[in-house]
Amino acid sequence: MQKRFFLLAILVGVLFISCSDDKNSAPKPKAYFRLDIPKPTYQKFDTLGFPFVFQYPNYGVVERTEQRFDNKNWFNINYPDYGCKLYISFVNLSPKTTLGNLVNDSYNMTKEHDKFSSGVIERAYSNEESKVYGYVFDIKGTKVVSPYQFYITDSSRYFLRGALYFEINPNNDSLSPIIERVTQDLDYMISTFEWK
Repeated sequence: MQKRFFLLAILVGVLFISCSDDKNSAPKPKAYFRLDIPKPTYQKFDTLGFPFVFQYPNYGVVERTEQRFDNKNWFNINYPDYGCKLYISFVNLSPKTTLGNLVNDSYNMTKEHDKFSSGVIERAYSNEESKVYGYVFDIKGTKVVSPYQFYITDSSRYFLRGALYFEINPNNDSLSPIIERVTQDLDYMISTFEWK
C-alpha cells in the first residue's frame, strides 16, 4: 500500500512540475514557409509562328493549348515550380473582331475578380517605337486567383491578352514572393515585346 501511495505521490508531483506556469507556454504565431526565389535569366520567345517576340524567364515552359473552338492562337507559359500559368490568347483584328470589343472583353474578364479583390490597379503601357500599347491590371486581395492580367495591341492589326492564374488555393499573403517575382518577369516580358 505504501508503494502505491509513493508512486501516486511521484506521479502527482511530476504532473505539477510539468504543468508549471512557464513564460514559454504561449502558443506560437501562425507562420508560413519561406520561399527562396532565384533571379531568372531570360530567353527569347520566337516560336509557334506568331508575329511577335518577347523575353520570358527561364523557369517558364511554353505550352501549346488544346485546340478549343478552332483557335490555334492560344498558348500558355507554365511556371511548374510556382503552381501558376500565364494564359495567352492572340487575335488578328478584323471588322468582326474589333479592338473595342476585345478591350471591353478584357475589362469584363478582369471585373469577374471584383468579388474577391480589394482593388485593381490599372497601368497604361505604351512603346511608340515598337507600336506596343496596352494596359496591365494588378488585382489585389488575399483570395484572388488571377493577380495579374494585361492586354497589348498595335491598335490596328493585332491584339494579345494574358492572365496569370494560380492552380492552388489562393492565399496571396503566403504567395506574395511568387506573385512579386512572376509579375516583375511579366512586366519585363511586356517591355521586351515587339511585333515582327
